[in-house]
Amino acid sequence: MTINEDVPGVHVTVQINGIDATEYDAPDAGEDDEEAPHPTVTKYIECIDNMPFTIRMGANRTYDWGYLNHALSLQVYVDGHWVIGKIFKNPAVYYPLQDESVIYGREEINASTNQWELRKFKFASVTTVDEAQHERVKSDMKVAKKLGIIEVKVMRGIVGGEVSTRPGNIRNNKFELSEKSLKGKAVSHGTNFEKGTQLERAPKYSDFQPLVEDRGPIAVFRFIYRSREALKREMIIPRTPPPRSPRLAALTNAERDRLARERLEQLKGARVKREGGAPIKREFGEYFDLTQDAAPGRPSKRTRLSSGEEVELVDLTDD
Repeated sequence: MTINEDVPGVHVTVQINGIDATEYDAPDAGEDDEEAPHPTVTKYIECIDNMPFTIRMGANRTYDWGYLNHALSLQVYVDGHWVIGKIFKNPAVYYPLQDESVIYGREEINASTNQWELRKFKFASVTTVDEAQHERVKSDMKVAKKLGIIEVKVMRGIVGGEVSTRPGNIRNNKFELSEKSLKGKAVSHGTNFEKGTQLERAPKYSDFQPLVEDRGPIAVFRFIYRSREALKREMIIPRTPPPRSPRLAALTNAERDRLARERLEQLKGARVKREGGAPIKREFGEYFDLTQDAAPGRPSKRTRLSSGEEVELVDLTDD
């Protein structure tokens, strides 16, 4: 759960399968941030292809509700598109109003049936093409700039009467972008919407007038969602270390210590021979092919472990 220190009592989190997504700090947050004048907290989260997700957000009694008896409007944007807004009032005054809400998707009117429907969020993978035409790259760059970002903007204001509204529909996207438009960014996913399910009743909307003196949101919560591999490429989570040698992993600590001691003794013996200056005799019949780039390695030695397994020792003192 993400909490902005500038607006204590307000919280936002992204959930996958009903579980809060693990949040990772964003090391470069704020360098290219259009919302920089407003307190902004940015986190990375891992997304899963074609997996539905929800946004849980709210404002509780610990928030400072006193000024002008105002309310809060939390406006949700996904990939740069406005999705929905939720109004929260002081729960101590307007009890028993809920101080938390879960956003499952976008509420729209089906053009065919003229009925309100809920289209749930789901992650959709991005594919890239080698298209390099200037107009295509320029267009895709605009899309990529906000792609893979969930934003919740917190506004202070005064709530008026009920109003009727008919938000426009959002079409699903194939998320096919020119590789050049990404400029090396590890953008892996965007958000699409599942087929709509009919709502039991039409949603209600209220007039909301933001406080002029705020000049915009008082806080912004930002979640950058990426696949696990993309998070590794951006060094947000550590890369998976290479697997250890199965033969070495199977040895006990005592066996590894014994092999290390034997190898150390071999290195000491080789050093003494070199420092003594005595010629190193070679067995009769040993020869080198001078047409080769390098001399062949010395014959390997074998030793037997306490487990009965025979292993090969490789002499690393050769040049």
